[in-house]
Amino acid sequence: MAFSKFLFILSLNQSEEIRRNMSFRILSLDGGGIRGVVAATMLAAIEQRINQPLNEYFDLIAGTSTGSILAGAIAIGRSSQEIVDLYKQRSSIIFPYRSLFSPKRLPLLLKYGLSAPKFSDSGLIQVLQAVFGDVRLLDINKPRLLIVSYDTISRGAIIFKSWRQNPDYGNLPLWEACVCSAAAPTYFPAHKLDRKISGVTENATANSITLEQGASAVEDIYNNTQISIHSGVGKGQVRKIKKYIGFSRRALLDSPWERIPEENSSYLIKATYSSIDGGVAANNPSSCAVAEALRLGYKVEDISVLSIGTGELTRIIPFEKAQGLGLIEWAAPLISVLLDASSGVYEYITDKMIHDRVLRLQFKLDRGLTGKPLSDDIDDVSPENINNLIEAAEVYMQQSSVEAALQNFLHIHQ
Repeated sequence: MAFSKFLFILSLNQSEEIRRNMSFRILSLDGGGIRGVVAATMLAAIEQRINQPLNEYFDLIAGTSTGSILAGAIAIGRSSQEIVDLYKQRSSIIFPYRSLFSPKRLPLLLKYGLSAPKFSDSGLIQVLQAVFGDVRLLDINKPRLLIVSYDTISRGAIIFKSWRQNPDYGNLPLWEACVCSAAAPTYFPAHKLDRKISGVTENATANSITLEQGASAVEDIYNNTQISIHSGVGKGQVRKIKKYIGFSRRALLDSPWERIPEENSSYLIKATYSSIDGGVAANNPSSCAVAEALRLGYKVEDISVLSIGTGELTRIIPFEKAQGLGLIEWAAPLISVLLDASSGVYEYITDKMIHDRVLRLQFKLDRGLTGKPLSDDIDDVSPENINNLIEAAEVYMQQSSVEAALQNFLHIHQ
């Protein structure tokens, strides 16, 4: 019996060693709204080149914003051409008008006032629920899927992973993870995601409770949230946190405990994430994916990354104009500036980490490829713009330098 157990452990160790010596292929997909059709078109050409589904070729697919939608669709087995068709046929549901003064925007203005986002998220949710159905994040086993969002309450990134359940939000629907990632500020409202934080009481008084070591140190983060005692002394009691003191992890309650929880009583806090576009944290999620591969035990020299952008912005904001822009004028261009800058920074980090084992596919959004105008607006879903973006991506993928770089990349990282 002991010998059989020894063989079983030896087999596990050998499997782990084999896994760590295998190549680990990452596909990273940028954000960019409707410009996701650029990445989808590039992927269609790559899919033909490798002659197999992308979800079988790559080990991990990472996506931000529109890239999260691409990543999720690929992970569940959709072909790249199906995704191109999705952008062509359903994008007008997500972005139903162009003008801020459209009568269709009136309900948003009545709900949020003059600072209302440009669009409701109802169209986005409708499309994503139709695409992903009942699939949940943890239902995806191969490839691994990573989606980036950002929480405005804790002021930190949310990294959704298909291979690891997070007790804060559990096994959420895939469509909801993508909504969290794609809620671009000024375009869509933030998405409210229920969150559960559990821990063990450090100490308590009649009117307070001190959370365990490692609890958030952010001031006021749990204000007006519900806390319940799940086990130990005081089990079953529910109170509201009226004030959270971050540096001491002390929560002041709206009413006294009937039975003061003792040390090691467990608690549960019902809070929320205020999720917005992951591009605020990492519009190019390649570095996040590499970090996870290293955490999984793969060697740097075995990791390769195919990083695909949605077009490099070329529309300039001259100094004279930027100097004079105020709060209202900056609102519209600011999100594109932030996301574009984020992509460049993470491209630099990934390149420095794995050097010649990363291939970045990206072209400028100008007339250089086809002579036709290419809009960098994330919500320009006019048939003309979508067709121009697709044509430019096809021409780009047919360039001899791009074909040679892709061939070299696929050959080296077989």
